[in-house]
Amino acid sequence: MINKVMIDESFLTITSEHISLVSPIRLKSLSSAICGAGFGWHSVFINRHVDKSYNNPNHVTDMETYIKQLNYNLEDSVGMMTAVKMENVAFQYYDADQFSLFVVITAGVGNAVDSTAGESLYKTNDIGTINTWIFVNGKLSDEAFVQAVMTATEAKTKALHELEIIDPVSKTIATGTSTDSILIAATQKGAAFRYAGTATPLGKLIGKSVYELTKKAIIQSKANIDK
Repeated sequence: MINKVMIDESFLTITSEHISLVSPIRLKSLSSAICGAGFGWHSVFINRHVDKSYNNPNHVTDMETYIKQLNYNLEDSVGMMTAVKMENVAFQYYDADQFSLFVVITAGVGNAVDSTAGESLYKTNDIGTINTWIFVNGKLSDEAFVQAVMTATEAKTKALHELEIIDPVSKTIATGTSTDSILIAATQKGAAFRYAGTATPLGKLIGKSVYELTKKAIIQSKANIDK
């Protein structure tokens, strides 16, 4: 039954050109994506591969055109871009007592930055993006959506610290890249969660999953960067 849908790897498609997840139901989402940003209800999620030299000033229109060429409705879609090879994606389904997560991450750190180092944020043109998708099989409040972003960001930063990813300008440990993007999407069915901070079961699993998969994605991307 469609009301019983659980988002997992069975909905994920990986090609050399993009990663997509098409849900049979609309999910409530919060994202910083190029298309479909902010709060909304979406069923199509796309992470598009672009060349390292990509520098289109009309990138929003370009992304919208790409989505249309795939025959998806723009109003239903969330779209991101990355120069990371799609084969280096890290994803996993995480099951808990009352809910589950499906997390998908691509990560390149060619333009790693330390957000505390000021001017270093704008001194590199190398493309490297950490795109994070977190699908929650559960019902989230608006507070939980925002806290999920906070928790995921903390976990991402921890992964970068442990891998000793360096901001090439400031020579300090990076906290992310200058083009990172994130998506939190929930089925809005099943167990309800008002909060997703690090003291909650939902927050703890978000932190664990994002930490593990960010590390895995970075390691895979760095290992295959010249292939």
